[in-house]
Amino acid sequence: MPVTALLAQLQQWQQQAAQLHIRLPVVWQGTAEALLAHTTALLSTISYHKLYWLGAEAPADAVNLTGKQNYQLLGSECDILVINAFSGFNADLVAASAGCVKAGGIWLLLCPPFAKWQQQANPAHKSLLPYPVDAANHQGHFVAFWLLQLAQQNSVIIDGEQISRQLNWPAAAPLTFVAAPYISTEQQTAVESILHVVSGHRRRPLVVAADRGRGKSAALGIAAAQLATTGKQIILTAPSPQAAQTALQHFQQLTEAPLHNHLQFVPFDQLLRADSNADLLLVDEAAAIPTPVLQQLLARFSRIVFATTEHGYEGTGRGFQLRFQQHLSAQCPGWKKLQLQQPVRYRAGDPLEQLIFAAFLLQQPASDALYDAGAAVNVSRYSGADWLSTPLKLQQVFHLLSQAHYQTQVKDLAALLDNPQLQVMTLEQDEQVLACALISSEGQLPAALATAVYHGERRVQGHLLAQSLAFHSARPELAALPLWRVMRISVHPGLQRRQLGNQLLSHIKQGAQQAGISYLGSSFGVTTGLLQFWQQAGYVAVRLGSSSDKASAEYSILMLQAVTASAEVCHNLQQSFSATLYSNLSLLYPQLNAELAIALATPTQQTAFSDTELEQLQLFSEGKRPFELVSHLLLSWFNLHYRRLPAELSQVLCALFWQRRSWPEILQQTGQHSKKSCLDWIAAQLTAIGL
Repeated sequence: MPVTALLAQLQQWQQQAAQLHIRLPVVWQGTAEALLAHTTALLSTISYHKLYWLGAEAPADAVNLTGKQNYQLLGSECDILVINAFSGFNADLVAASAGCVKAGGIWLLLCPPFAKWQQQANPAHKSLLPYPVDAANHQGHFVAFWLLQLAQQNSVIIDGEQISRQLNWPAAAPLTFVAAPYISTEQQTAVESILHVVSGHRRRPLVVAADRGRGKSAALGIAAAQLATTGKQIILTAPSPQAAQTALQHFQQLTEAPLHNHLQFVPFDQLLRADSNADLLLVDEAAAIPTPVLQQLLARFSRIVFATTEHGYEGTGRGFQLRFQQHLSAQCPGWKKLQLQQPVRYRAGDPLEQLIFAAFLLQQPASDALYDAGAAVNVSRYSGADWLSTPLKLQQVFHLLSQAHYQTQVKDLAALLDNPQLQVMTLEQDEQVLACALISSEGQLPAALATAVYHGERRVQGHLLAQSLAFHSARPELAALPLWRVMRISVHPGLQRRQLGNQLLSHIKQGAQQAGISYLGSSFGVTTGLLQFWQQAGYVAVRLGSSSDKASAEYSILMLQAVTASAEVCHNLQQSFSATLYSNLSLLYPQLNAELAIALATPTQQTAFSDTELEQLQLFSEGKRPFELVSHLLLSWFNLHYRRLPAELSQVLCALFWQRRSWPEILQQTGQHSKKSCLDWIAAQLTAIGL
């Protein structure tokens, strides 16, 4: 087919897509020079307002996307998106940017011939590859997997100048009439629910959740416009100003200029610093805002609406589901959730949405799991190329990992296929994955490199465990040993608390022994429950990160277990860590959960008390000796007995003496109204335990 006829056909299809309110996905394989020339010609024949471009050779009028723009893309739109895969295929950004294409728009992927493409290196995934793998010549398996998925999806495929597969056009959708300014009945319901947050009971937050393109941001703007006409003041916040544009635009279109000041966009960090008042707070793209920030906003505003994209590439969307909604249930039991299903930017069954969801495993599979505790459980191991022949198993594993971790992203799927040092171990029954663990092979660094890491002169990608042992624990010789790091472990939600996680860790240790691995390790955001889980499996804590995670507010802990090497090394590292932690609690970890501080820190050895010292403590417990004269004795006494005290008392004394929190913080922790009443409570507790 002549190129002119091919371009005319694409132009006609683009018009047809606009009539059907869908996006047109086109995959064009050939040589880079020819396809870039054809694309330039195509762009000259099609009218468009905004062009997004991913990769090299972007034209002057295009918005050239980079890997740091994932969340900035939320809520933005384009008429055409061109992906130049000749310069690399960034899976995370490809998945993120697809949602920007409007109905009637073209999603155009330019790539080498498929057979050649899947045998080439992918420099766009350089950040996923560990030392010493060279991204310039490493052949991963993600592109091959993606092409297998593409073969099963509905898209146009062009080979050179010939159309090898046409789109299976959906039938015209039945006409539905919804009164303006709404686009769907679901959006109208969402607006009514938002309005009810203002008129109904306080402390009844609303969560509006949906996949992209369902009109949730527009619903915020429409509701704000209706509230402004009644004199209400509304604040809108979002991860970035760009993410708030859709809501702001709808608001401004529906209100007269004098009312525009009734809706103010305020960045969330500024919102937390200022003493802002409003009749309603709207939080757009809430899943991309750190959970601790959402918790603070919830505490500060009594009427609040969270709009969020839970499903898809937004890794923290899982954090919103796994963490923040639990917090909502605890703090505001009357909160409501509204799920929008009906697309408004494009129609249901849109070919591009189906392609992206399927090819990047973003669809949520059935959640039921059957498990026969009396039947055999199979242990399997997978890596790289194995997934090409077991794509359904990969889908099970990826979603299980996503359910367990709040920051799982499309790049994690790409790493499973492209990183040669990753493997997955599973527990399976009847072809169903019950539990899985993601394991990274690390260590075996050359001695000179390990020393450079120890001296802070080098950082080594893909060797978190080895690097931390060399740098933080000052043991560079351990980085030269073969190590396995359990990056994530997940048990099917319906099968938890059946010891499957412990069983899987046991199999991992057996596999490590067979492979001659020296040490097993894991690093994760620590909670009391997780700490106990890993301790039961034989791991000991050897490091705690000095800053908490922005999304979870948890400190990252590193835990270690000897496999074929000396267990004494683990013991010594743990002893050194716990003693150092005790010394640093007040300086570096004043906000660490006190229960965790007690579980992890070990105070310096205390000498026995004299009769006079014991008498002073006894007098304090009877209210006959002021706190200021015995505080040093209370600290020493607590250091001797902290493990046998009631949990509530030990946590208060830990916060007071070990972490040196302020009295206002102590009063908040204990629920007491004054320093005196708090000291009286402590004295009564000491009397109760028989000081």
